[in-house]
Amino acid sequence: MNKDLFDEKDMLELFNYIYTDDKENDDTDLKMDDLRKKKLKKKLLKQVETKNSFRKFRYKAAACAVIVVISIAAGVGVPVLAKNVSAFKSIIQLINRENKSDHGEYQEYSEVINKSAADKEITFTINEVVCDDSSLMIGYTVKSKGNIKDLMKSGKEIIEMQGKDSNFVPFGLIQYLKINGKRPSSGSGSDGKYLDSHTYVNSETMDIGDKNLPSIFNVDLNITNIYNIKGNWNFKFSISKDEVLKNTKTFKPNTIIKFPDTTIDVKKVSFTPINTIINVTGKYNRQDNKKYEYNQWFIFDDNGDEISEKGISGDEVKNSASSDFEYEYRFVSSKHIPKYLTVIPYKVNYGENNVEVSPIYKNIDGKYPIELSQGKMGKLTIKEIYTDKDKTIVRYTAQGKLPAVQAKELFIINSDEKVVQRKNNDFSIKKDKDNPNLYIMEFESLDKNKKYKIGTNAFSGYEIRDDLKFKIDLSDK
Repeated sequence: MNKDLFDEKDMLELFNYIYTDDKENDDTDLKMDDLRKKKLKKKLLKQVETKNSFRKFRYKAAACAVIVVISIAAGVGVPVLAKNVSAFKSIIQLINRENKSDHGEYQEYSEVINKSAADKEITFTINEVVCDDSSLMIGYTVKSKGNIKDLMKSGKEIIEMQGKDSNFVPFGLIQYLKINGKRPSSGSGSDGKYLDSHTYVNSETMDIGDKNLPSIFNVDLNITNIYNIKGNWNFKFSISKDEVLKNTKTFKPNTIIKFPDTTIDVKKVSFTPINTIINVTGKYNRQDNKKYEYNQWFIFDDNGDEISEKGISGDEVKNSASSDFEYEYRFVSSKHIPKYLTVIPYKVNYGENNVEVSPIYKNIDGKYPIELSQGKMGKLTIKEIYTDKDKTIVRYTAQGKLPAVQAKELFIINSDEKVVQRKNNDFSIKKDKDNPNLYIMEFESLDKNKKYKIGTNAFSGYEIRDDLKFKIDLSDK
């Protein structure tokens, strides 16, 4: 190995092959200054065979060298892990990148925390965090001596419990967390994963856009209840936004749009390694008839690809002559920085008579095309369904107001009306490389001896205002 090519990424890769005892590392300071990195690098290089090859080395010998260095360093209280050691096994990445249209670089910018607390035979670990000016994301692990599914709930289980008990609230960190002594205003959880019969991992996001936090801030997390198991799992740690902010591209387009009842001013658009953020202020056109009805947005990049929504937060602005309210729109990280964004406002009319409760299905009988109506939105046309090895592939077109949005709403159920899972829980869609008008969705393999149905939503509750569509110019001025 060429020693000149051995860099910090190589050290991180070495760490990834080391087994560590969680108990021994609960209180480890995980930051490493440049001098210690150089010393560790020097010690590693002495143990790594020099070759004229690029990034190839003997893992076993090198890993042993790292373990020796760690043992020596731990004995004198020296921090031993680099900031991004979790990059190769990032929980935040695991949970959030299941949406394949999300290009967030969570593993690249996560900070290792790796602090654990144990009580009531439950060990809770804060593995890593990552944040920008808008969101704080925390990846965590829960281990139980008993069956973890008896404790932590996820996905379908949460939905079923909410159906039985309207007061049921899923476990979340936000109610136990303070940032610089104050609670975040809102947050969102994800669908966690069971790694084995005793281990559960998840990622939770908190909105921090209204906090105007410094580049380094403090977090206090004092968990007292995990699904009715009362105990104490307490944590204190600091977080830095510096690395993410250094790699954030911000535009101030000053785009002004007049809606029927409001005037919107797009103040800022930010492309961070983990989010696409649009900050706007608004002024009511008539104070006696305050409305901002179409406050949900579909956005598309300059290639016409949708950038999926993550969440919205907003509030009234008091004592301001220029604005009556402000909103922050958060979307997944974009694959590239576009020259412009196209915005289509919409709202969802919630109510028993407005929203389609369940999809409308048609039999899969081998006869194509199968046409699936989406009401006023348009339609999907199934061209082909076939099974290839361990997956079933559906090829189809989407026609209507928002094809990229419509194409996501495709489902398969079996004769027991149980939903067939997407392959690898991948909820993204693909375009046929040979025919850009065709979409591809992959499901778990269908049993040829069973009957299935395919369906879509009618979007009956959606009121999409294509007539209010506008562009946000992001070209450098």
